[in-house]
Amino acid sequence: MKNKIIVLALLISTLSYCQHGKTGFVAGVSNYSTKTDLLSSKSGIGYYLGIINTLDFNEKSELQVEIGVSKNFVTFLGRDDELGEPKEAKFSMTNPIVNAFYNYSFFENDNFKLGINAGPSVSILYEYKPVDDISDEFRIDPLLVEPFYLEFDTRNEVISINVFAQLGLSAYYMDSFVFNLRYFHGITDPYRNAPIVSVIDINGKDSYFLFSIGYLL
Repeated sequence: MKNKIIVLALLISTLSYCQHGKTGFVAGVSNYSTKTDLLSSKSGIGYYLGIINTLDFNEKSELQVEIGVSKNFVTFLGRDDELGEPKEAKFSMTNPIVNAFYNYSFFENDNFKLGINAGPSVSILYEYKPVDDISDEFRIDPLLVEPFYLEFDTRNEVISINVFAQLGLSAYYMDSFVFNLRYFHGITDPYRNAPIVSVIDINGKDSYFLFSIGYLL
């Protein structure tokens, strides 16, 4: 509960700081992947919901800030017991996110603009929860990790904060609809907070693609 209160306070303070320019809503779909020597995984499709606030510098450039929540899905390869046959199990992770990026429009006509954007992204909280029904003896390959070890923040009683670099393309229509296709590359190692790190030396990085559609009021 304490972690959630701190996260909420952080998002509210960020939003109050960004109340300049146009405001709107955004929704999108993501393809999230995690690469680590701790887990065998496949990327999964998730979704993203948030609010947008923009600050125009001139006709071609602007700063855009998004505050949202993403729900990502990843499939892990494991087995019902140490000698069992390999099987796949889906897990989910929900994260509050703050995105800030500079957008430059390199082409425009009366109703349409194309641009490129780049900037940092901050993801808060890091915990995987099983979506599929799994047995109490389920273990994740290749190190036969117990699923509860993926509840990083609950086990450590910390708030995980991870930083991404984002780069993408944008399209505006009628100055009201905005379309973004962005790639997020992990800068920090989320597995530094894994409860099992005290037993096994591990590391990894996350990355994902996000396609979003926004509407500016």
